Amino acid sequence: LCTASNPAALLDSANSAYAKGNFEKASSSYEEIIKMGYEAPEVYFNLGNTYFKMDKIGMSVLNYERAKKLAPYDEDLNFNLKMVNQRTLDKIEPMPKLFLEEWWDNLRSMQSERTWGIRSIAAFIIALFFLGVFITSNKLFTKQLGFWLSILFVAFSVGLFFVSKSSYNNMVNQNTAVILSTSAEIKNAPSETGKKLFILHEGTKVAAPETQGEWVRIKLSSEKVGWVKRSTLEFI
Repeated sequence: LCTASNPAALLDSANSAYAKGNFEKASSSYEEIIKMGYEAPEVYFNLGNTYFKMDKIGMSVLNYERAKKLAPYDEDLNFNLKMVNQRTLDKIEPMPKLFLEEWWDNLRSMQSERTWGIRSIAAFIIALFFLGVFITSNKLFTKQLGFWLSILFVAFSVGLFFVSKSSYNNMVNQNTAVILSTSAEIKNAPSETGKKLFILHEGTKVAAPETQGEWVRIKLSSEKVGWVKRSTLEFI
């Protein structure tokens, strides 16, 4: 029997409902699994697929993005996210970055934070090995070589640690949200009486650096900044 205390059975039930085309039941089951605290990239991925089948573009983008937080380098996920983004009305161009900022982003995105962390630990172990060579060797050249190589690998280890930490922080601390309403008015102030600046549509991903009551400040570029009702979006 599928019980509320058995997420594995509920997942099987959700997958079965999806395979049979019963997307309403599948989405409800996947949502229930998440409410139980069982968060995994495959659950969000399957939920994103389900909402896509139901033509709920905003909810599909939201759950693909949540899956991407947990599995940023999954090829199937990134392909599906690209496909659903083609269905959104608003085509947002990414904000231009300085050369060093773009280089740093490209560096940390080359591998997962876990891989960078493992490499940092490996470099530190190698540094300890060469430190041992420096301490135990009786030959001057070998001692010098061991000393400088230990310094070099410590530097590598520290650098890789900061890349790993930056990659992790970038993944989990992004204040981003997805517009879920069919359309949302962006105003110049967090008030109903604020002037309407522009409109965003369902499925658009936005930076959301600030919340003030029932309003959220969103940013698309240095020129496109404004306030939107909290009820029109959901944080990733």
